[in-house]
Amino acid sequence: MDDLLSMFDAFESANKGTTDVGDYTKGSFSPYVGSGGLDNMGMASSVKLEELEGSNNCTHHRLYPSDYQNEWTKITQMAKEYPFTLDDFQKRSIECLENNESVLVCAHTSAGKTVVAEYAIAMALRDKHRIIYTSPIKALSNQKYRNLSDEFNDVGLMTGDVTLNPNASVMVMTTEILRSMLYRGSEVVQEMNCVIFDEVHYMRDQERGVVWEETIILIPPSVNLVFLSATIPNSLEFAEWVCRIKNSPCNVISTDYRPTPLQHYVFSPGRSGVYLVLDEKRNFKETTFMEAVCQAGPSDDHKKKRSRNAKDIESLIAMCHEKRFTPVIVFAFSKTDCEKNAISVSHMDMTDDAEKALIDEIYRNAMATLSDEDRNLPQALFMLPLLKKGIGIHHGGLLPIIKEIIEIIFQEGLLKVLFSTETFSMGVNMPARTVVFTKLKKWDGRNVRLITSGEYIQMAGRAGRRGLDDRGLVIIMLEDTIKPEEAKKIFLGRADNMDSTFHLGYNMLLNLMRIEDTTPEFMIERSFLQFQVESRARTLEAARKKLIISIQDAKNKIDQNIFPELAAFHLSKRELSKLKDTVSDIITSDPKLLNFLNFGRLVKLVDNDVNWDWGICFASAKLKSKQSKGEKMYVIDCLVLCDRTSVKDGKGIPLPTKDINEGVFTVVPFAVKCVKEISQIRMTIKSDFRVNSEVCQAEMRSKYRQLRDYMSTLVKIPLLDPIEHIKLDSPILDGLLKDIKEKEKIVNSSPLTGRKDFLHILSQYEEYVRLQTEERDLEAEIQKSHQIVMKDELRRMKGVLRALNYVDENGIVTIKGRIACEINATDELVVAELFLRNFFENMQPEYICAALSCLVIDERKDENLPTDLKLLEGFTKIQQVAGDIANVMCDNEMDVNPGAFVGKFKPSLMTVVWRWAKGDTFTDILSESAVFEGSVIRCIRRLEELLRQLACASRNIGNLSMEQVFITCINKLKKGIAFTSSLYL
Repeated sequence: MDDLLSMFDAFESANKGTTDVGDYTKGSFSPYVGSGGLDNMGMASSVKLEELEGSNNCTHHRLYPSDYQNEWTKITQMAKEYPFTLDDFQKRSIECLENNESVLVCAHTSAGKTVVAEYAIAMALRDKHRIIYTSPIKALSNQKYRNLSDEFNDVGLMTGDVTLNPNASVMVMTTEILRSMLYRGSEVVQEMNCVIFDEVHYMRDQERGVVWEETIILIPPSVNLVFLSATIPNSLEFAEWVCRIKNSPCNVISTDYRPTPLQHYVFSPGRSGVYLVLDEKRNFKETTFMEAVCQAGPSDDHKKKRSRNAKDIESLIAMCHEKRFTPVIVFAFSKTDCEKNAISVSHMDMTDDAEKALIDEIYRNAMATLSDEDRNLPQALFMLPLLKKGIGIHHGGLLPIIKEIIEIIFQEGLLKVLFSTETFSMGVNMPARTVVFTKLKKWDGRNVRLITSGEYIQMAGRAGRRGLDDRGLVIIMLEDTIKPEEAKKIFLGRADNMDSTFHLGYNMLLNLMRIEDTTPEFMIERSFLQFQVESRARTLEAARKKLIISIQDAKNKIDQNIFPELAAFHLSKRELSKLKDTVSDIITSDPKLLNFLNFGRLVKLVDNDVNWDWGICFASAKLKSKQSKGEKMYVIDCLVLCDRTSVKDGKGIPLPTKDINEGVFTVVPFAVKCVKEISQIRMTIKSDFRVNSEVCQAEMRSKYRQLRDYMSTLVKIPLLDPIEHIKLDSPILDGLLKDIKEKEKIVNSSPLTGRKDFLHILSQYEEYVRLQTEERDLEAEIQKSHQIVMKDELRRMKGVLRALNYVDENGIVTIKGRIACEINATDELVVAELFLRNFFENMQPEYICAALSCLVIDERKDENLPTDLKLLEGFTKIQQVAGDIANVMCDNEMDVNPGAFVGKFKPSLMTVVWRWAKGDTFTDILSESAVFEGSVIRCIRRLEELLRQLACASRNIGNLSMEQVFITCINKLKKGIAFTSSLYL
């Protein structure tokens, strides 16, 4: 024990220095202004940053209010003993906890962050305090409850679905449950002394990340916070935010130590070998990578490609099994791909008889709780033979009990290969020897894109088991061509920043408006989003100060005697440019121009402010195949002088160059609107001109030099007259052309143009103007940053609430608003409107369940409308209510698409839920839908959660009869396989 305590002695005087974060963030912090004033808010006005000396891949930063004083003491009695030597980051984290300070622990998967959480719990039990452990999702809460119950005696669980031992000293729950408790002022949150946020990097989730911000803001400042996270590049920024809003210290303990180093390989399609492209020291081997890319045999035929992929997966898994690189996690980005990949290796048998017997025993014992019919569901019958061969599948479409069985078998080391979606990368410690990526591209809900380096790090981090493997293996299957720079960005990139995803919701606003002495502005002003905006403003202010100096320097370089003349000349030149752009738009939008854009025609090209100078039409204009907004778009291929490196190997984005000797003439497509001037000149080019011919390139260089020489004599290239030559008929064109001639006279008559240094002094003045414009833009952005974020959105949302009578004119929450306060399982406004429009009155419970299923389904699949007339009538009414709400939102200038708002409520599972509530078996209801079994159960469970919230809302407004109706609905749903208890409980 003495040896264990002595580990902390080294940290007592390891202070490297203290910095005021005002300097650290390049500016002083402007305190928020809100209801009650800063004193009542208890926010820190300034924060200091203390960097403690690190060791063994561990860094320790301490952020604390400038007026905070706390003498750290050495630990005299450990709350928990460990049978192993703690890593440095674990020791430092424990020291922070023992000195009653919050801590953010950033470390890779399997590094040992759980030790910190367990110590915080041991401390709470020792000191007779209550502690909350939060996790992102219910499944993780169940797993964590099981693990903590094995370690500690007094553990409880709250997930909405399940409540166990609610008076326990250690409570495990989802972050949403804790948020609801904070809004209600629950007894649990009044007694808590510490909150542990597991997987806090989940705060960057676009939809649910706001829940973490709300919760952290609402937790009383006296409560210590423990944040467990994967690596966060902006961890100090997050910790400073916590320190400011809590007015108490927050430590950041980071380690890049990976207990098991990783090696990254590429598996080339159609080959049996792998190529090491990134070693354990993070050295990227570009030559090897390119060799692997070259070895990949292309297959344009989709059917052949799919067949080849299946063979490649089989070959790769066979290699891993033969070389004992198992267990393997194979990541895919869709449920269907996971199952197809598993089927492709289903003929392989990777377990011995003893393993088969143990798998069979675990499976049958777990499934014994189900009815005979549920045990014979297609998914259950499909899975057991695979599992006995050492093959598993893990995705959100699985039955919850099947998913948990697979997790348990995997943790027991009985599975050799697990085909999974990326959700498996988040959760309790379930590492493997090898991780395989079948693709590096994913559909993110909007488009197909390469995965980010952060996503790659999270999934690849599952490779390598601490204490079992000397190294973890990551293998990428090259299905699509990927460039070395793209691969480097993924393999060597840093983790994703934890940027705020804070957004306002009506449930949030109503709950805040209901709490005395609290306003929505209170939440916004303390949000991480507001903090990041103000931090950026401080950075912008520093940049603006430097820019002002640069502006003065630029002005000093200009001869002040000619400054007024330069200003007048530049203004006239800009006005001339605008006139020419207007004329150009008229010309290029007229189809008559197309007859003149023929082979050899000289045209001046500008594409998005990129000046290509003169190019040569290489083919007649053609209609673009994909149109936008019904407009016809024509494209013209032009021969232009390109930077050689930008078009190397036919890849990359072509860029212009002025260097004729080093440039290369390339055919580049341009939209016709990029044509700014059309010359009367047509250059003679051989019809058999080839870009890759050096002879042709040499001829073009010679012709282009002649053109340059011609222009250098200040002889203007003759242009096509839009009226005389092109025969355009526009009522305003003639006047514009006259204005251009007048303005050209003014520009050309300036005495400045006769100076030998004219181009030089003009470029100096243009640089001065550019810097001024940049400074004005910065100033506007800074001014915007000083305002409360979402100010206009908040005003509009309050307008919606008033218009729909959720609050009165004085901002007091009405009965309708009190109903919406209880609803967070779906759109609270639609539910409250349905409630108070008597939608549920005289409706049978089965039909209530079916109707509400439209509000909680999260599947993208569109299915036919229900054939039952009552179901169809219910869905139509929901659409009408949603449409009414969308119209009110539009009336209040909300950024909402009425069609999209109404369209998010889908009838896909109405018939399924209706039959389930009527008493049909799960096997029978599956015939009504092509949705995965697990997705059906997830919908039913979310529906039960919504019904509980409706029952609670009914009770709160005194409508006990409707409370009973919703309880009856719950009883109709809550049965059978849909609500089988978790195996972790």
